[in-house]
Parts: sequence; C-alpha cells; structure tokens
Amino acid sequence: MRFIFLLTLAAGLVGCGDFQARMSGYPTQDTALNLETASSNDIADALSQLSRIAVIGDDWEFFDPQDACTVHVIDKSAQANIPLNLIGAEFDLQRDAHTKNYYATMKHGTSTVLGPDQAPLRLFETSAYHDVFFAEGYLQALVKKCQQGLAQAAHPHH
Repeated sequence: MRFIFLLTLAAGLVGCGDFQARMSGYPTQDTALNLETASSNDIADALSQLSRIAVIGDDWEFFDPQDACTVHVIDKSAQANIPLNLIGAEFDLQRDAHTKNYYATMKHGTSTVLGPDQAPLRLFETSAYHDVFFAEGYLQALVKKCQQGLAQAAHPHH
C-alpha cells in the first residue's frame, strides 16, 4: 500500500514539474493596477491588454504627455487612429439585442460618440459582462485622471 502511495506521489511530482515547465514564461502572480495611483499611460496599457475584446483598436496611447484628456486608439491592422476626447465623457454598458454581446459606448452629455459609419462607436464588445465592466472601469479612471489634470491646470498652486 505504501509503495502505491509513493508511486502516485512521484508521478504527481513529475507531472507538477512538467506543468511548471509548460507554464514558464507566464506570470506567476496576479498584478493589480491601483487606479488611484496609476498614470494615464498605465491605465491605457491596461486597456491595450484587453485588445481581445476591443472593437476600435488594439493599442491605447497618449501621444502628448501634457494632454491627459485625449487618448488615441490605434488599430494597427487597419492603420487607423481614433482620438477620443475624455473631457466630460461618460460610458454606457449595453447588450446587443441580436448577438447578446455586451458592449461599451462613450457619450458627451446626451450625444453618443459615433464611429466612421455614423453608428454608436463600440469601444469594447464581448459575451462576458465582467470583461466589459472592467474595461469601463479603466475608461472611467482615465476620465478621472483627465479631470484631475484640468483641475490642476486651473489651480496650479494647490
């Protein structure tokens, strides 16, 4: 009986070693992004990591370090660049009646931002609500960074 236990244990350890070898190169820890202390570029990088659910582009960038209110969404395959104005931006999470996918759109006041096809611009879209929810949280954090930058510019001595 002890022999069978040791044999099973040895096989488990070998399997574990094989598993670890296959996983090398992958992060071994979850990393958390503190949205309060992260820079706008850090948050934009986090949005870029969600490229599998992005609709309008796979790379989010701030080209001007002095402008935390214009984020550029770059679609490398189409060689397109869509600048998004974050001043006063709000985001809506909706569900497509036909595909049942969840998606995020952006609006300024009551006006929804439109894409080149004049339809509401879908920033992220996927069947998993939580993925779009996280993307929307990052977008809200970028708007907050924009607002903070505008407030600091208006009152530079505070």
